[in-house]
Amino acid sequence: MSESPLYIAFVWHMHQPFYKNLISGETIMPWVRLHAVKDYLDMALVLRDFPNIHQTFNLVPSLIEQIEDIVDPDSKKDKSYELTLKKPKDLTEPEKLFILRNFFMANWDMMIKPFPRYYDLLVKRGRHFSPEEASSAVKRFTSQEFTDLQLLFNLAWIDPIFREKDSGLKELLRKGKYFSEDDKRLVLEKQIEIMREIMPTYKKMQDSGNIEISVSPFFHPILPLLCDSDVARAAYPEIKLPKINFRHPEDAKAQIDMAVKFYTERFGRPPRGMWPSEGSVSEQAADLITEAGLKWIATDEEILFKSLEKHKTQEALYRPYILERKQGGLSLIFRDRVLSDSIGFVYQGWNAENAAGDLINRLHAIRGMLPKTKTPYLVSIILDGENAWEFYPNDGREFLAYLYNSISNDSALRSATVSEYLEEFPPQNKLERLHPGSWINANFRIWIGHEEKNKAWEYLSEARSVLKDYEKQQSDPEILDWAWKEIYIAEGSDWNWWYGDDNSSANDEEFDRLFRSHLANVYTLIGKKPPEYLSIPIKTKKAKLLREPYGFIKPVIDGKDTNYFEWTNAGLIDASKRGGTMHQSETIIRQIYFGFDIETLYLRFDLIPLSQDLAPLSQDLAGNRENGDKEDLSLNLFFLEKGLKISVPLVRKKENLEYALFEKAEDETWVELTRDNGAAYDKILELAVRFKEIKGGRGEVLKLTATVEASGAVIERCPEFGAIQITLPGTDYESQLWSV
Repeated sequence: MSESPLYIAFVWHMHQPFYKNLISGETIMPWVRLHAVKDYLDMALVLRDFPNIHQTFNLVPSLIEQIEDIVDPDSKKDKSYELTLKKPKDLTEPEKLFILRNFFMANWDMMIKPFPRYYDLLVKRGRHFSPEEASSAVKRFTSQEFTDLQLLFNLAWIDPIFREKDSGLKELLRKGKYFSEDDKRLVLEKQIEIMREIMPTYKKMQDSGNIEISVSPFFHPILPLLCDSDVARAAYPEIKLPKINFRHPEDAKAQIDMAVKFYTERFGRPPRGMWPSEGSVSEQAADLITEAGLKWIATDEEILFKSLEKHKTQEALYRPYILERKQGGLSLIFRDRVLSDSIGFVYQGWNAENAAGDLINRLHAIRGMLPKTKTPYLVSIILDGENAWEFYPNDGREFLAYLYNSISNDSALRSATVSEYLEEFPPQNKLERLHPGSWINANFRIWIGHEEKNKAWEYLSEARSVLKDYEKQQSDPEILDWAWKEIYIAEGSDWNWWYGDDNSSANDEEFDRLFRSHLANVYTLIGKKPPEYLSIPIKTKKAKLLREPYGFIKPVIDGKDTNYFEWTNAGLIDASKRGGTMHQSETIIRQIYFGFDIETLYLRFDLIPLSQDLAPLSQDLAGNRENGDKEDLSLNLFFLEKGLKISVPLVRKKENLEYALFEKAEDETWVELTRDNGAAYDKILELAVRFKEIKGGRGEVLKLTATVEASGAVIERCPEFGAIQITLPGTDYESQLWSV
């Protein structure tokens, strides 16, 4: 057993994506504001009751920038904030739908059920909120119920410590329901008051020595991938990388240097440590971090053992290491995965005292198994400082109180900031090499390798290349600064976190749109039209394929379901259950049939009746027609990898309805190639397109998206994410079907 006390370094990582669109000024999602009033200030304040508990808080500069922006009286607030201020009688139906969809985004058991009125409103809306039920749910809610929902959503996100101490908020808790417009304003004002205290509190506590503040690269990028995306193959040799290698260590350096400068300006001293975004490290990134003057970094335990090329041992894990670089030595500490994940994912369902006791027992067990040494060991517990607590009763307050009190009164345990420990006990062990990887499986697959993630990297590379070309020709420093900021934002890790199959959220669509808007803004700022592909979602959310084609078909193109057999062998996609948040709750495109003969692709679209919904909808969106002129409506097919588009006017014509075929030019405009009368629209829309017109080869996979447009405004896209994939027949197509 080690005779020295076991040191514990808690590192709480505080981060949110960059939600603001720099051109429009719109903040898409409210999560900076809501986590700020629930997690950031109270996590520091709780330490005032435990002066012997010293901790490290990792504050990402882009998070601080967003907090500062929100408390600015002149700033444009997030959509949820603005809709909270609106009186229910002034809310449009889409705004009411937005509220019903988004104002229950809180942990139902820990944040909604404690408020009886809030939970009653959840039950009234329905626990499973589908687009089909949306309109009826809006009608069920009274104006008073909308007012109560607006307030309770914002009140529930305020940490209990503030709700209990503030007299105004305590009165609202007592009141429970039937809130007023003044009550809503009070809650939002209290939120801003809380947010204004965050940065002064952290600075004061750092200056007093209670805490250390470390940083991440400014917009939370994966530094090793910025330096050279090929490093992903070193961590995972089988990975499929983007077509364009991203190799810009100068961007990694900029993100680090901006973070150091930003921190120094606000805290009056340079930072000593860094949690590289997602614990992502490589030797090239370590060089840049050391060059910036930082003294330590933290990453995951698996990185350590892959670097040492040995199996895990506690003696190896619970000590710091030094990585010698040309620029000097860089100290590294390594995250205890079990203890960190226990707080993040396990203890939330436990009794608070039992959970804290279990962690203390584990720490004692670690100390008991470690061999004697002159230098005390260090256990690093590193995790999100925000996302875990909504799953704990009372925002985790009791758990933290039991834990901090136990450590404070235990002579065998001692908490310290990372720098406190390293200054007293400098690393004695050298790390000869640093394995490239992140805290997730010691590789980078969460951020690169999937088709969607690779596409995002390719779009980023192209936008950056265009900006570099502009930079060589122009000298407007203000425009360049804004455009480069958009690039740096798009380099953040958050966007690719949500692409691919690994992670999903209720806000996938918003994250996708926000990433693409940051890149589109680069083009807009330098006076160029954004590429059309930036208007197409990257995130794949497939329309439901009900069946593949069974064999060749040859339907009569007359706009009618002429006989039972003409589409029987076709493939079928259910497009009505997409559940997105476009402009309307009912989809215009209900079903898509697709099939072919040896030389022609046949498509059938079952649409809602024109007279029912399309005319008023198109009139509302386009805004420049009288009497809902249906001739302004069109269905457009985009052949994504061909640079081709077919546009069909949605006018009733049983046969010989003319469609136009376009090709995309180098300047991103559409040039008409030809017209064909191979369409018809009556009860259904039918279309025949020869393979040679769309450059389709035998056995080739076509990727399509369809849009319904009104005077050029897209009112529906199918599928919302990704593309419809149709495999054209090979030479032995039907014989293969028969053999199966």
